[in-house]
Amino acid sequence: MQPVALASIALVATAATLFASADAHGQMLVPDYRQISAKFRKDSGALSQAGDQELQYAPVENLSGRSQKDFPEAATFNLMNGCRGTVYEEGNNVTTLQPGKDFDVKWIIQAPHPGTMKLSIVKPSEDSAGKITYKNYKTILTVDPFAQNGGGEDGTTTTMPTDVTGCDSAGDCALEETMKESDEGSNAQNSSPSTNNTPTATTAAPEATTAPSSAATTPSTSTSESSVAGDADSNKCSRRMRRH
Repeated sequence: MQPVALASIALVATAATLFASADAHGQMLVPDYRQISAKFRKDSGALSQAGDQELQYAPVENLSGRSQKDFPEAATFNLMNGCRGTVYEEGNNVTTLQPGKDFDVKWIIQAPHPGTMKLSIVKPSEDSAGKITYKNYKTILTVDPFAQNGGGEDGTTTTMPTDVTGCDSAGDCALEETMKESDEGSNAQNSSPSTNNTPTATTAAPEATTAPSSAATTPSTSTSESSVAGDADSNKCSRRMRRH
């Protein structure tokens, strides 16, 4: 069996479209996420003025509202592409994962709103204008409830499927982590103001929260090797995959 390699791409906890005012602000830490590049800033119009932290953490629905007619985006730029507007670029780092082997998944949540997290393999699809959208190929992990016990750093492990195909080169595939807020969570959180992180050039990572008490609900995690189409209701990604 040949190893499956993932090249870094921006994988950030994304927002559910139905609750844009109360979605979790967060980011995948492991596997490596894609950084905000010079190309992203050149192509993203008014978003080029935002800080890296805001671009990585803030709900994409909030970011999309910052478009300006006098500061247009490039024709190929697509903030809602499933990877927060980032695309594979030559020179991205590549991490190798063995099919059938476990690997770590870690994240940080700054503004928790309980819901369901899914980790999926996605593939880019390019339209006639050169605009790229990432489409779900296979969901490999579901965590429910997610962000149930507050923010901070957390993680789990999952297994790289053995039947992945079409990920032969860096950029062919990516890991996308999505979070959809639960109805219960949105009702509980709507009274609290939701604000984007203040743009800054450099930002210290928030400290992890205290471990939950034994009475806390234990999240259920499940892995799946089933292909799940059209399951990209939020927009974040972490790494590209290729087979050697």
